[in-house]
Amino acid sequence: MKRHCICWLVAFLFQAGLGGLAGAPLLPVYDLTRPDEARQWQGPHHITQLEPTAEGLRMHLAGKDPYIHSPPRDFPAGQMLWAILRLKSSSGGLAQLFFFDRHATEEQSRRFMVPQGQWTEVRLPLPALGPQYRFRLDPPGDSGEAILASLRFEPRAEFTPPPRQWQPPAAGRRMVLKSGQVEWWDAPDSQWGGEMRVNGQVMAYAHPRLQIAYVHELKQHWLNIPSPQVDLSRAGYRLEATWKDPRGANWRYVQHFRSGLTDVIEVHTMLETSQDTEVLYAPMFLLFPGEGSFGTNKSQALFAGLEYLENESSSSEADIIGPESRRQVPANHKITFPLMAIQMHSRYVALAYDRHLSFSAVFDSPDRLYGSGGHVMGVIWPESDGANRPEGSLVPHFPRLLRAGQKVECSLRLLGGRGETVIPAVQQYVALHGLPAYAKNYLDLTAYEELASLGWLRSKAREGNRYRHAVWPGFNAQPAADAALYMTWLGRRASHFSTELHAAAKEALALVPPQNYYHSAVSHVRSPATPLVFGHVGENVATARAYAAGLLKRLGDDYVIRYRPQSGGTDYARTYWTNHANGLTFQPLAEALEAAAFCGDRELTARALAALRAQQRYQNGVPRGAQTWEIPLHTPDILASAHLVKAYVLGYELSGDPAFLEQARYWAWTGIPFVYLVQPTLGEVGIYNTIAVLGATSWKAPVWFGQPVQWCGLVYADALYRLAEVDPQGLWRKVAEGITVAGLQHTWKANDTNRVGLLPDYFLLREQRADGPAINPGTVGANAVNYYTRAPLYGFRRLVRAGFNVHAPGLVRVQQDTPRTARLNVQGWPAQNYYVLLCGLPAMPRIKVNGREQALQPPHEADAAAGWMALQVQGVATVEVQFP
Repeated sequence: MKRHCICWLVAFLFQAGLGGLAGAPLLPVYDLTRPDEARQWQGPHHITQLEPTAEGLRMHLAGKDPYIHSPPRDFPAGQMLWAILRLKSSSGGLAQLFFFDRHATEEQSRRFMVPQGQWTEVRLPLPALGPQYRFRLDPPGDSGEAILASLRFEPRAEFTPPPRQWQPPAAGRRMVLKSGQVEWWDAPDSQWGGEMRVNGQVMAYAHPRLQIAYVHELKQHWLNIPSPQVDLSRAGYRLEATWKDPRGANWRYVQHFRSGLTDVIEVHTMLETSQDTEVLYAPMFLLFPGEGSFGTNKSQALFAGLEYLENESSSSEADIIGPESRRQVPANHKITFPLMAIQMHSRYVALAYDRHLSFSAVFDSPDRLYGSGGHVMGVIWPESDGANRPEGSLVPHFPRLLRAGQKVECSLRLLGGRGETVIPAVQQYVALHGLPAYAKNYLDLTAYEELASLGWLRSKAREGNRYRHAVWPGFNAQPAADAALYMTWLGRRASHFSTELHAAAKEALALVPPQNYYHSAVSHVRSPATPLVFGHVGENVATARAYAAGLLKRLGDDYVIRYRPQSGGTDYARTYWTNHANGLTFQPLAEALEAAAFCGDRELTARALAALRAQQRYQNGVPRGAQTWEIPLHTPDILASAHLVKAYVLGYELSGDPAFLEQARYWAWTGIPFVYLVQPTLGEVGIYNTIAVLGATSWKAPVWFGQPVQWCGLVYADALYRLAEVDPQGLWRKVAEGITVAGLQHTWKANDTNRVGLLPDYFLLREQRADGPAINPGTVGANAVNYYTRAPLYGFRRLVRAGFNVHAPGLVRVQQDTPRTARLNVQGWPAQNYYVLLCGLPAMPRIKVNGREQALQPPHEADAAAGWMALQVQGVATVEVQFP
């Protein structure tokens, strides 16, 4: 197909008289097989040598950001261009070409894939340039070599999208299909414009006048699909049109509707023609929610992986500025799963479809593409592969050949139901399609332990007895108690690393003041497990008490964190309608709840729960604003989902209030649209990868659509593991395990000695390559412990009737909970003695461990006035508690 597209373009340019014929301006050519031309390319950055050769300009790469600059050239004004590069790369991957007259910017650049080790010719669409334009080439990889043979240019034609000649559809006259709450009504006065109702209310219309765009004799033509013949039978509701175009080719277009499972109407669309045809645009199905009813308003909208909206415009520049803000027709690898939804009037309407890599999704809220009075979501053909069409464009750069007799077939589903948010649409999608399988056998426990051990012991994350959060400029090595914790877990089983791990853990811990065990950490996923393994429990109970009090003071009387830009810095709230967001507030709130639970202070716990109850301002909202060090406050964010889930799970455990559990479930569902539930590319890695935010760093770059940031997903997965403990019937554990396995897939292996065992900040899906800062092994490790052993690194339980909290390094099971007696089974993971913390005790109880009564003296710790005790135990322990 690629060869066909190139041949078509060459023929187009030649026959249109644009290929440098008489009267057309000559375009520059950089022929780098000529040494004198190659030597004019300068400014090597992270390139040790530029070497003119007979093949082209050879670059020897040695750094994270290699690039070279061209000399300037003049281009004719007003002429759009194709840039054609011929190059070869030893590593392959994502490359970038910048074009500029002053300085290079992300907005004036094009990214493209380069295969490994073979010559390739890449064609990139450029706008009209002008005098004295230069180019910067960023070749793939950070080592090896790349050769640029040539950079030449050709004039480019631009195809036009469908004309915006909207004709409002007529109302439906008769109901032809019904599935639960969803009905489809026939609208014979509107050709293709049927009506969708949900729970008795009109919610959407199909497009009444459909068109196809094709290229014939090198010109674009629009073809109206005529009114269909209607067939209503037991087999469903069928619309079919046949016609002949001006060339004499016969066409057939069919839409077949039938009732599916409850609240689902299935649609199958087929297109075929009798002659080979170059197709630019063919609608598979277009639905317009709000048309003729609630208009351009909405309560929420969702396009999984790209948009998560309240009553705000899609494809806005609130989260990203520049061409990539146009998400109406995105590259397919940016879609986490093929679902679009609009929610209004306590109802939702949604569209899901199959074979998402074979088609293009269309989503605009409100609709600015077709000119309707509502919103649009649908499916068109050809596909969007990330290079064949401009961002957000209904027509590609070049057509797709539809062979005579070949059928283009698309299966999709119209979903609907009652709901105050888009979450019921997500739940319905998952119920219909299920969760995908993950690579369960990707890495066994022994192999993981070796990989993580190398990460802590051998990678550049370690510097002596100190550890970096990440291997990247600006992240200095520091004392880290959690490094000691993870190495102790890894060393609990006999292996050739065990002795070294325990020695390194002891040395790392020696740098941390014992009272700081509670919060001394370099990993993203943190827990209070460290003092439970290494002791000094009482000192860390006091630390947790002070920490909880400080966080609650920071939350203030209205229990909200307000964003305040740093003096002279970027104001990340300037695109939002307020100065606070749930992700910003819930991080310290979740930490306050955890610290209050660890110290057991009843007054602090009550205040933390009161703060949680005060968060109704965010109820039924969108997760936002958890990464305001570089991401706008407004931006939808999976990390916000993580903080909210953790906080509400803790609130439920501390209070037993089922409303908190319901909120935890809701916010867990809000994270699902950030998770890939379909394979985004043909590569192995993709399922359960997680998009961090639906936007960009500082509004411009990097752009995070289609670029997983797994550490954010792993923080979310840790919260899901916690939720699964109190809601075991949910899907949470499977999602958490899938995200964990994806984190393992991202992790650098032993062939990268500096980054072995470390997690990349982000993963490049199309080139299947880890990149960015190399994060210490703890972020994956906290989840890997749960994945491999089905037990947490840190366990917490609240005994509501007995009135106290239990903390342990491992799994805690409550066997009995009454006002006067309690029995616990603790399955600790440490090979040595560890501590079980009982706190918030209403009185000092009698204690039995494994049937033997315990005197509260060393090695146990206790403080009757503060209401806590720490019992030193080993292995699996049964703890019995009896109050006077």
